[in-house]
Amino acid sequence: MTQTAYRAQLLTFRDAPALSDDNAVYETDGLFLVEDGRVVAAGAYAALRAAIAPAAIARDLRDKLIVPGFIDSHIHYPQTEMIASPAPGLLPWLNTYTFPTERKFEDPVYARETAGFFIDELLACGTTTALVYCTVHKQSADAFFSESESRNLRMIAGKVLMDRNCPEYLRDTAQSGYDDSAELIARWHGRGCQEYALTPRFAPTSTEAQLEACAVLARQHQNVYIQSHVAENTDEIKWV
Repeated sequence: MTQTAYRAQLLTFRDAPALSDDNAVYETDGLFLVEDGRVVAAGAYAALRAAIAPAAIARDLRDKLIVPGFIDSHIHYPQTEMIASPAPGLLPWLNTYTFPTERKFEDPVYARETAGFFIDELLACGTTTALVYCTVHKQSADAFFSESESRNLRMIAGKVLMDRNCPEYLRDTAQSGYDDSAELIARWHGRGCQEYALTPRFAPTSTEAQLEACAVLARQHQNVYIQSHVAENTDEIKWV
């Protein structure tokens, strides 16, 4: 057993902090114990110091604050290389930058390399869980989950469903979207810390048939997540 003891300021939560100020717990002099990569105790240093093993690795970080990993509830890993690309609005941005970039994810090697870089960047910012969009390609989801699993992270992600109003090279069908999603759910949902999200991109890019197929999957797998977009600007609302 390898134990590491971190003495630092600690911020933890009993429950969702938005529900009550009392749910936040702050220790000015705290102790955070990790054994073989797992947290086994956290609290006031005075109360827990007896739990430190004689051979423990001690880290004095009293000028630092240790917090739980951050959660990002909406992010697109395929857009990593085109962050901050300029456009007058969402729709020209999708057609000029996003869709051509997402086409590259038909290559499993490119998808895996981008997923690895993306997850490294999340971790560098303290983000350990995210709700993630992949591309329409099944292999983009496989690449993402593989990289997440190799780091033992909890990630929720899904292959995009998109069978209309998009370039032909990014278009699936109601049936292929159903089949790919079902296969990915079977392979990844509940595997370690990985979880699946059914992912119709937004209503204009999915036919009624595709949305109904998505609903069938949701009824079959009631513990999977569902993510999509609402209309984000006036031009998009007019188009819809």
